[in-house]
Amino acid sequence: MQNDSSSRFIMEGADVRGYMLQLNRTLTESLSASDYPAPIRSLLGEFLAAAALLSQTIKFEGRLLLQVKGASPINLIAAESSHERGLRCVARFEPLDDSGPLDFEHLLAGGTLVVTIEPDQGDRYQSLVPLTAPTLSECLEFYFGQSDQLGTQIMLHCDGQRACGFLLQQLPPQRTPSPKARADQWQHFSIRGATLTPDEIFTLPEAVIISRLFAEDPVELFAPQTHHFACTCSRQRMASALLALGEDDLEALLEEQPILTMACEFCGAEHRLDREAIAEQVRGDEPRH
Repeated sequence: MQNDSSSRFIMEGADVRGYMLQLNRTLTESLSASDYPAPIRSLLGEFLAAAALLSQTIKFEGRLLLQVKGASPINLIAAESSHERGLRCVARFEPLDDSGPLDFEHLLAGGTLVVTIEPDQGDRYQSLVPLTAPTLSECLEFYFGQSDQLGTQIMLHCDGQRACGFLLQQLPPQRTPSPKARADQWQHFSIRGATLTPDEIFTLPEAVIISRLFAEDPVELFAPQTHHFACTCSRQRMASALLALGEDDLEALLEEQPILTMACEFCGAEHRLDREAIAEQVRGDEPRH
């Protein structure tokens, strides 16, 4: 596959679609703001690939946020994808104990997976997903089964330097209205999809992957779409975060530090704000340069 791209395909004779994804430079840039331990780098890569894949399955203008809160030793892990295919991710964590397992189950013990869709226009939609499966892929398959009640197969992989993903999903009945025929088709395609390996996504062209997986099935393969690292932090957003502290707490903070320096967790950019800069946010003025 092409680097930092995703490809969509549709089965011509069945209500099934799919997406393949590979992230290279996008992953490197997304992880550059912090020195993450290897197990967390790999997990962030899976979350980033998952957010990119999930955002491709919906038609909207806005952003999709995939995160786990309330876990230990990773207190927060989040990945975000926009409709323009901009990606970013972040993690907050306690010191890791490498004497035990450092996989998905143990790094995020006690947490809850939250899928948030924030359209530029309209209401925010949020779903809570229990972490009852041993992998992120299986948790997301459960999410689709509960929310859309459509068969979904997901594969995610990250080696710390590059990430990839594969999503195969039933569509609502259209070409195949018969429940039995739909079940038979899904079984056929999901068995074939389960044979795909990360190495194939990393090394083979999209058309070769499709022909290898579905040699006997007519498939329409669409042109690849590029993905990139993009952080949406700004002085205005930082000022809004400060205003959320409340007037008294913010006043006390400014008395102690007349110029506040806030660093973005996603990209590391620093934003300096004083009273006037924060007041501009309240008034809705154009920010000073």
